[in-house]
Amino acid sequence: MAQAAPFVAQINAQGGVAICIPTIEVAPPASYKELDLAVVDLDTYQMVILTSVNAVQTLFARMLENNQYFGMLRQLELVVVGPKTAEALVQYKLRPALMPADHRAEGIVAELLARGVKGKRIFYPRAAAARPLLARELRAAGATVVDPVAYETVIPQGNAEKIRILLTAGELDAICFSSSSTFRHLQQMLGADLARLKGTTAFFSIGPQTSKTIRESGFEVDLEPETWTMDALLQAMVNYYR
Repeated sequence: MAQAAPFVAQINAQGGVAICIPTIEVAPPASYKELDLAVVDLDTYQMVILTSVNAVQTLFARMLENNQYFGMLRQLELVVVGPKTAEALVQYKLRPALMPADHRAEGIVAELLARGVKGKRIFYPRAAAARPLLARELRAAGATVVDPVAYETVIPQGNAEKIRILLTAGELDAICFSSSSTFRHLQQMLGADLARLKGTTAFFSIGPQTSKTIRESGFEVDLEPETWTMDALLQAMVNYYR
C-alpha cells in the first residue's frame, strides 16, 4: 500500500479517482537463515542484484539485524532492475553500478552476460515467486549465484470481496497491474468469476512480462507503456483517456 501511494496521488492529481486495493502483501519467508548467512558473508561477493524495492528494504533490515555495516555495499557492484529500486538505495547514500534499459530479469542477464560473469560470486536476495531465469542464466555463464528467499508475496485478507463488489457494480474503468504477481493473485482471489466480473474494465500492464502473464490467462491487455515504470504507465493512462 505504501509503495502505491505516489502512483495513487498522481492519478488523483490528474483528475482520476484511484482506488487502492492491493492483491499482494509482502510477508517474511519461513526462515531468514539462508539470507542471514549470505548477509554475514557479504565481503565474499563481488556483486549484489536487487530486483525490487522489497528486496532492498529486506536486505538492509537483515544487515541491521546482523550488525553488518551498510558501507560495505560500496565495495560491491550493485545491480538494480529499474529506477524505483535505484531510488530505494538513495536513502542509504548508495547508487547502483548498473541499471539496464530493459527493466526485467532479461535486461539484467543481457547486460551482465555482455560484461562477463564467469568466476564472479553474486548475491541475489529474491522473492519466493521470482522466475528462475536470472539465477539459471548467470550460473550457466559461470557465476556462483547465492539466491536466498528474502520475502514472499501473499494475498491480503478481505480484499477479494472489496474488488468483487466494485467489479459487480461496474465501478472500475481499469485495473493497473504492476507485476505478474498482482495479476495472478487477482485470479486466485476471484477464480473463474474474473472473466465474468471484468466486463468492460480495462487491464493496464506495467510491462511485457506482466502482459504475457495476463494474455496467457486468456485476457487482453488494453495498455502497456513503452518504458516499464509506474511513471510511464501513468503518462500512458493520461494519453489513453485524452
